[in-house]
Amino acid sequence: MSPNSTQWQDFASNDLDQVQSSVSSMIKPHRLSLKKASQPLQTRMRFVQFGQVALMRLGYGADVRIQPEELAGFYLIQLPQYGQATIRCGGETVDSSPKIATVLNPNAEIDMVWHANNEQLMLKVDRTLVENMALNLDWHVPSSGLIFPVKLEAHRSTNWQLMLRYVVDCARNSDSVLQSPLLIAQLEQLIATTLLDAHPPLTAEKLRVPGKVLPKHIRLVENYLHEHADQVIRVDELAALAQVSIRTLHAGFQEYCGISPMQYLRQIRLDRARHDLLHSLDPNVSVAQVALRWGFMHQGRFSAEYKQRFGETPSQTLQRRRHEM
Repeated sequence: MSPNSTQWQDFASNDLDQVQSSVSSMIKPHRLSLKKASQPLQTRMRFVQFGQVALMRLGYGADVRIQPEELAGFYLIQLPQYGQATIRCGGETVDSSPKIATVLNPNAEIDMVWHANNEQLMLKVDRTLVENMALNLDWHVPSSGLIFPVKLEAHRSTNWQLMLRYVVDCARNSDSVLQSPLLIAQLEQLIATTLLDAHPPLTAEKLRVPGKVLPKHIRLVENYLHEHADQVIRVDELAALAQVSIRTLHAGFQEYCGISPMQYLRQIRLDRARHDLLHSLDPNVSVAQVALRWGFMHQGRFSAEYKQRFGETPSQTLQRRRHEM
């Protein structure tokens, strides 16, 4: 059995301090408070750890407010089986229900209210596992890490549903599964790849031509563009950084990425603009402000390029985000 693995365990308690302590030890230290003093806790939790992933089923039996510390080292996917919850993660607020799950990101501020009738399945997935899997899929992972949209409509994905049923079945048979490091490794891979496929992160750009191994100078410029996308960048500076001619740099990007270096930069900036529209803490933020921040001077052209990349205009993204607040 892996040292990071545990069997499917049951926990039940009506004591607030004991519940807070026990759930903190299995998930993350947090503050737990009753919304209604007249409602007694009736907490029930089941928990199993499979290496870098864990599955939990949790219900409090009362209206509670949950304020965890930053998750830092993992993603927490919450899938209501019954009832409702209100989840705030970073700049997004989601009314969660059996058809609306949530993904909590590692470095975001989190504040949640679970209602008495709310019971959730939760997947705790190691951040390193997800990011390494993204790299294996040839995605760029920024130094700040991957950020997923908080709202997850998991019921729309057949692959997600099949994966979840398999994980629950493994939990019910954890005595056998935990005897096989190979099965645990396959389970980790299944969960990470299904998450990336069914619910792609906002901050990963799959820009490379499949099957191509990047030369060192292309990878160097790629990383530079991601790290300095908010700065003025000229193609001659990129060529000097890569120690190749501008012509060689252009040819290399066309061969390995399918676009020019400056087109690559433009796509990064479009993705950053979308992230700002979805996650800005400023309730008065405007499309024009975000566009200018990322170097888009012509509003009409920005809107057209944005719609081509994301299937909606910047204004529609902003309106949707405000509607969800």
